[in-house]
Amino acid sequence: MAAEVQAICMLARVAVRDGDVPEAERLGRVARALARGTGEKRLELSPTHILAGCARISGNLAFARTLYQESISLNETFGEWRMVVVELHNLAYIELHAGHVDRARELFTTALTRTVDQDIDDMLPYVALDTAVMAAADGDHLRATRLLAALDHALRAAGQILDPDDAIEQTTLREGLVTTLGRQSFESVYATGAGLGLRDALDV
Repeated sequence: MAAEVQAICMLARVAVRDGDVPEAERLGRVARALARGTGEKRLELSPTHILAGCARISGNLAFARTLYQESISLNETFGEWRMVVVELHNLAYIELHAGHVDRARELFTTALTRTVDQDIDDMLPYVALDTAVMAAADGDHLRATRLLAALDHALRAAGQILDPDDAIEQTTLREGLVTTLGRQSFESVYATGAGLGLRDALDV
């Protein structure tokens, strides 16, 4: 049954990347029902994460918050500390979009600190995005632009893209910065950040 749950979760991830969020949600629910039927709580980890992401993309903030909190608790139970950081990062966006800026800042800061302290290098692009988003929210558009440039450069160098829900935040941030600074000023500041490594850009 564990293999079946994981296979369905993989199909759900493919559906999300293809932009078919309703299908991903349907598959996530099937996977979670199967997992719960086994009585093995560990099998609920992936389905819960997937369903939370679907709720976030769909704008169902209350449901996403509940699911991310559940996911954090589950991952803490099983000592999956990297995934705890991932879900703290995800939950922060729910709080930010709900207008709870201070709570979002607290969660983003915790995710950044744990990423650095635990050497979770694959989370550096995500916490760089988080820091850029908060910098823009605080009105520091120059820092936000430099961080975005460092993030873009790191992703291109690694041949990677952000997860779909975070890619939406990345696009929204970019569009907001271009609108605020103007295209020419944005590109000028962006150029100064493109050569920075993520740790340098984050100053960690």
